[in-house]
Amino acid sequence: MSNEQQIKERMSEILNQPRDALDNEAELTSLVTSSFVLVEMIIELQEELGVRFGQADMEEVSTVGQLVDLFVSRR
Repeated sequence: MSNEQQIKERMSEILNQPRDALDNEAELTSLVTSSFVLVEMIIELQEELGVRFGQADMEEVSTVGQLVDLFVSRR
């Protein structure tokens, strides 16, 4: 399983969303009920993957694919 697939699988579990709902073009805000859930997911993924990035890094991230790319680029 590739890094991208592993990250999406974990996102699916955290967000309680079917894996196929996490298309690269899917807007992150459409997958969560509140921004708090999104922040929690990002923090949990950072801890699990040993990756750190700040608010500035997230400014251009709005889709699943962009978030996955950010995590992969930091691993």
